[in-house]
Amino acid sequence: LHENTYDFTYQLIEGEGKEIFDDFSKPRQRYVSDIFDQIMARHGTSVETLADAVISVRTMQEIMDFQNDVFSEESVESFLRSRLIIQLLCDHYVALSKGKATGAVSIGADIVDVVDDAVTEAKHVCDANMGVAPEVVIQPTESISGDFVPPPIIRSWLHHAIVEVSKNAMTSNIEQWNGQHDMTKDSLPPEVVVKILYENNTLAIRVIDNGTGLNNEKSEKAFRFADSTSQKRWNRLEEQQSYAAVRQPLGSLGVGLPLSRLMMRVFGGDLGLTNNGDSGQGCTATLKVSYDDKFQAEN
Repeated sequence: LHENTYDFTYQLIEGEGKEIFDDFSKPRQRYVSDIFDQIMARHGTSVETLADAVISVRTMQEIMDFQNDVFSEESVESFLRSRLIIQLLCDHYVALSKGKATGAVSIGADIVDVVDDAVTEAKHVCDANMGVAPEVVIQPTESISGDFVPPPIIRSWLHHAIVEVSKNAMTSNIEQWNGQHDMTKDSLPPEVVVKILYENNTLAIRVIDNGTGLNNEKSEKAFRFADSTSQKRWNRLEEQQSYAAVRQPLGSLGVGLPLSRLMMRVFGGDLGLTNNGDSGQGCTATLKVSYDDKFQAEN
């Protein structure tokens, strides 16, 4: 499908591309530019393309009563991981070229500020979709005060993950609130609590809701790629033509939590979901960012 992309890559690897750089004429510059444009364009839509493929195959499997899942979790994660890293490298070199000394990596970031930015965006999305947004209380613990040194982070990735889990927590609270009888219904949905703490050489961000909790079916499907209960699927063209004040890229495709967990795991962190107690009243999403230099060096 992209023959000239691969030809160009092999030319460079095998040394035949040296003449391109020795004679970097205008036509050759345009040639190289077109190649990189193709790479960026191909990766720019890869997530929704894969989601569409997975959904189509699952639909066909249901029709044919075929039990085995063609897209295994490992194959999907491997594909997405390579795409995420390629996009990160592109972002990194763009940032370096613009004079940012650490590129796409944020050193010494204000973690509370990162959380606040993400929570604010999640509230806008929730308000646009549900008509109301619960209050969010951010609680930094004593463990991140004083001499606390935040880990290096990919801010855009951490932001994405916090937006996803915060948005889900708010939605769950609203669903629980909507289920109350009018006589006992509170005037506003219950608040979401976000705790920031440092433990076991890990920065942990816990998003705690008072919603409907996780049953077995929800737990099984939470991180299943392209598994969404939304009736209307997100469309890139429709969003580009929309006048909506709040945009939600890739919303309703069922990719938010799987991508968020993968973003955390790339550098040794993780994302997990647990019920609050045995009653299942509410859920806690825990984002972990690792300080493990050994893991990052080896991976």
